[in-house]
Amino acid sequence: MLKENNKIFLLIGIFTLIRLAVSPFFGLGVDEAHYVLYARFLDLSYVDHPPLVGWVHAPFFYLLGTNEFLARLPAILLFTVTSYCAYLFILRVTKSINVSLVAVLALNGSFILNVMGLMLLPDSLLLLFVFLLIFSAEKIAREKKPLDFILLGILLGLMGLAKYTSILLVPPLIVFFLIKRRYDIIFSPYMFLAALIALIMITPVIYWNINHDFVSFRYQGSHIFGSLTSSFKNYIESLAAQFGAYSPFLFIIAFYGFFKVFRSNNDYLRLAVLFGATIIVFFMVTSLTERTLPHWPGIFYVLFIPIGTYNLYLAAENWKRKYLYFSIGLSLTLMIIAYLAVPFPETCTKIAGIFYKIPDYKSPFRDIYGFEQITAQADVILRNDKTATRKGIAVSNWTMGSRTMYYCLPHNNEVFVIDYRKDQFDVWEKHSPQGYDLLFLNTHFHDLDIAGYIKCDRIEKAGKIDLALSGAKVDTVEYIWCRNYRGTK
Repeated sequence: MLKENNKIFLLIGIFTLIRLAVSPFFGLGVDEAHYVLYARFLDLSYVDHPPLVGWVHAPFFYLLGTNEFLARLPAILLFTVTSYCAYLFILRVTKSINVSLVAVLALNGSFILNVMGLMLLPDSLLLLFVFLLIFSAEKIAREKKPLDFILLGILLGLMGLAKYTSILLVPPLIVFFLIKRRYDIIFSPYMFLAALIALIMITPVIYWNINHDFVSFRYQGSHIFGSLTSSFKNYIESLAAQFGAYSPFLFIIAFYGFFKVFRSNNDYLRLAVLFGATIIVFFMVTSLTERTLPHWPGIFYVLFIPIGTYNLYLAAENWKRKYLYFSIGLSLTLMIIAYLAVPFPETCTKIAGIFYKIPDYKSPFRDIYGFEQITAQADVILRNDKTATRKGIAVSNWTMGSRTMYYCLPHNNEVFVIDYRKDQFDVWEKHSPQGYDLLFLNTHFHDLDIAGYIKCDRIEKAGKIDLALSGAKVDTVEYIWCRNYRGTK
């Protein structure tokens, strides 16, 4: 019979095996392709984010190569550790193995958390780091050992290398010690040492920005403040996206858990409230100026789905436990269906067609289907063209740029993103596209008026493909030559 304290390894192992089994069978999404390219173009930092996500990809990329499985392996391993840390977190609060197991079960039922457990994003790193930060702060408050301060400094440095918004977790950390009146910790020489260690660790980001006109800081600032025009519509859409992405029932459980432990004196829960409140309030406020993507406030949900779960599990009212079981059961069922559907888009589309024919260009698989075929056809066109001495592939949107550049790696074709936006591709593109014959990929969703937008000696159509599943068009791509590209109009 399996020992009680080994059940967590079986539970996490099952979820990990599911992710490993599914991971090779569908194309990379926009963001995950972009972050694999961080490893391909290894650097001290990047326009979009600090470098840690690329550094994590790098050992896999350079030692093993890249494909869908290898691109997703770091995220899968990372979320395995995150799930175990969530288990330890609830176990330290409740001292109950069963409650902690149910909390991890609920955590793994959330759609967007599964996405971050399958596709490596900077936020995937922060999901783990927030638990480690809670463990570290609680241990310092309890023991105040010099080594713990050093480890805290390293952790804060890693967080700074992962994502800029990790700075939001520093003020609530200080508030935690202020609430406990532990001025001896706040003003300890070791705390200053921890800050120094963190500062030293993030110097690559600072140095890179100094050498790139602080483009990354300016880019993130524009994201935070958006247009500086408040919009209640943005706020509602951001909240609705989170409601759906984390599973509606688990969304409710998370906020239930937050308000249930808001005044708790338990150090673990107090730290969770301080960190979670800071994150959710920040993104709720900034969503008034720019729509918040659902994974950005992931720290709040990775903490409070487990906390809400244990509060419902231990509640005296029977209906609360029934609601918990229903919520977890439904969320896990939908997740299993998603895991079964994503690797088999053709079969899934056929089954769906029995009940409802998916219209052209409305496929749910659009973002993860077809780019390997698109870039392979582009490579054929480039190789068959004998007129150009300098030629490359061009797209008009960064979301296409990431996947086009990734899936062009085996073909070794140059890819250019032709737009007015200052972004990461301006750093990665080592040559100017001026004078190149550019083969534009014009999709149904990014249909560029090349004649009205681009200066060329002449424009030539080079082919067209339809990407379809069970007769329904997923996308259409036209290949159009811009001979002797001379800039935008």
